[in-house]
Amino acid sequence: MMTRRVIRVLVVFLNTGGGHRSAADATAEALRDLYGDRVRVDVVDVTREYFSWPVSKLDEMYEWLIRMRAWPWAIVYHLTDGARRFGLVGRGVGWLTGRSIGHLLAEHPAELVVCCHPLLRAPLARGLRRAGKGRGLITLVTDLASGHAAWFVPPGERWVVATEGTRGRAAAMGIPTECIEVSGLPVRRCFVNGARRDPVAARRRLGLDPDSPVVLLMGGAMGTGPLLQLVRAMANSGLWAELVVITGRNKSVYEKLNSYKWSLPVHVAGFVSNLHEWMEAADILVTKAGPGTLSEALVMGLPMVLCGALPGQERPNVDYVVANGAGVWAPTPAEAAERVQELLERDRSSLMRMEERARILAQPDAARRAARVIWGAAEECSLDGSSVI
Repeated sequence: MMTRRVIRVLVVFLNTGGGHRSAADATAEALRDLYGDRVRVDVVDVTREYFSWPVSKLDEMYEWLIRMRAWPWAIVYHLTDGARRFGLVGRGVGWLTGRSIGHLLAEHPAELVVCCHPLLRAPLARGLRRAGKGRGLITLVTDLASGHAAWFVPPGERWVVATEGTRGRAAAMGIPTECIEVSGLPVRRCFVNGARRDPVAARRRLGLDPDSPVVLLMGGAMGTGPLLQLVRAMANSGLWAELVVITGRNKSVYEKLNSYKWSLPVHVAGFVSNLHEWMEAADILVTKAGPGTLSEALVMGLPMVLCGALPGQERPNVDYVVANGAGVWAPTPAEAAERVQELLERDRSSLMRMEERARILAQPDAARRAARVIWGAAEECSLDGSSVI
């Protein structure tokens, strides 16, 4: 009986925000879609599954930094954004996580490891060198239009990035251009399929008025940002629309929004698994500039009002979306409410142009392009392997 080689790929991330998990899941999904039973993909959240205290609390630390009006995060980001400066941090992270990474690699043998978080890259590179088994490492940069130094230290084999802006950052960090592939930021298949939009049908499925404009408000997976203030500003503006607010894991905001009686229809949901349906139903998205959310909205052809951005990795995303005509920048709740009302009630032509620009800027095939790069690298690594079924 003939045997067939199975290529094993390990995709890893840390659960700080939702973008790293989304990109990891989208890439794994595309690998399985393209290569079926020829590939075995493990997707692992290293944060809680392998790390011990204190690094097992990285998600909580990150959330605390973000909720403190983001200025602590800005300090941390900029102080470590350099090859030498992050080199010191990377050694510290490696010292704290070396044993955990060793267990991870031992329990998930794979020809290729795909790193979807900057803090994992240096420990993984060291762990793979110590393992000495010839396994490869690809770094899938989940920033959209930028890239912290942590993504590129130490030097390695290959990087997959979302945009030319991130390619430029990688090159500036000394990465050879032949080691950088631009794929777009991977999004899951459901968003790509949902881009064939039928908003009326989506509204009916979700219990919304099929004839009313729909504004979707989000604050990322953690529900950060002034969601409550945004709803108040829109309610006070005289806007005629239905509001859908996705609060993610922020239970406090969820409860507060549900406790008020609003002058317009407000639908509040927590962490949802069908975000693509809510995007399909919406006329416009009001959100902070998280890379995953922006990439999903672009694929859906959904115009955006950007009302917040983390200093560091998210502020360049605002420039990317606005400069390409797919959204507008409105950093306060009052400005966001004003722009939404203007676009929905007085300037529909601009809204239609934003939708068109979003579709042009979108990268619906990003996950498949990334998967093909990963598959090619994994095939090279597997030439010395022996995994069969």
